[in-house]
Amino acid sequence: MQTENIQLTLPASEEYEEIAQTAIAHLAIRRGFTLHEVEDLRLIMSETTRLLLESKNKTESIHLSYEVTKEHLKMEAHLDESVADPLPQESINRFTETVSELLDHFRIDNEKNCVILTKHRLTSGS
Repeated sequence: MQTENIQLTLPASEEYEEIAQTAIAHLAIRRGFTLHEVEDLRLIMSETTRLLLESKNKTESIHLSYEVTKEHLKMEAHLDESVADPLPQESINRFTETVSELLDHFRIDNEKNCVILTKHRLTSGS
């Protein structure tokens, strides 16, 4: 198994957050991430969808793209292309405070309502 690229589009509703969390957890488990890392990713996914759902403009979908290898999981999450309204700064601050210690890298493109993040495996040698 080399790199897996998965795309998932969900309705922009809190009712679907659990599906996004389950998807990221399943992808991480398949690639040997530890239980602790999987739980971190579930929390990160929850915070990501929560952040995007706080956009002032209503959107129909949240788009998730995953790139998974034995060493890392990269994810990009964004709203529909037509939504170009900045996310509330207090929501960005909460997101940053919650997930910054759990990720190796993340970036928020506030003009495009997009979150890009990377989580490396702690035990990538197994």
